[in-house]
Amino acid sequence: MKNANTTVIITGPPGVGKTTLVHKICLALRDKGRILQGFYTEEVRGEGISQRIGFDVVTLSGKRGILSRENPGDQLRRPKVGKYSVFVRDFESLALPLLGIEDSQPEPDLLVVDEVGKMELLSKRFELAMADLLKEKRTLLVTIPERSTVDLVEQLRKSAGSNIYQVTRSNRNILAGEIIEHITKSLL
Repeated sequence: MKNANTTVIITGPPGVGKTTLVHKICLALRDKGRILQGFYTEEVRGEGISQRIGFDVVTLSGKRGILSRENPGDQLRRPKVGKYSVFVRDFESLALPLLGIEDSQPEPDLLVVDEVGKMELLSKRFELAMADLLKEKRTLLVTIPERSTVDLVEQLRKSAGSNIYQVTRSNRNILAGEIIEHITKSLL
């Protein structure tokens, strides 16, 4: 059991490649036999069109759920972020179980949360679970928006053991190795 909390934070502007970087890191760590748990968000594009219509939340084990849609087509009133209606309950049902450890599962070496953004933070239960994780001795890989002043994001930035990596178009292809090395050392 490690004796310190390590939080690796990836930040950068929208579309710079934060989620792609998370995928590379997860693939490399799995190849090294590490146990990973968590989720990432993925753009959803309309059939036959290149326009984004929303986002899905996808677990590292491949389960997929709706995070948001531009025009959900139902009559339910949902909170909105910009033009997107956010499916808070769907998000919670998929993401929240991943933030705890089930008795039947081995404790993961790395907990992945992509991302802690406006849509995800519409879930107060998610916000509380993330705040609790900061108090535990865990290794976290988290993505955050570049310019967020939300309390939880600030807590992540300032938490003991946090390391922030700013992703740019010029460094996004070389950061994976540096972050993998940092995470691997933190797990020793």
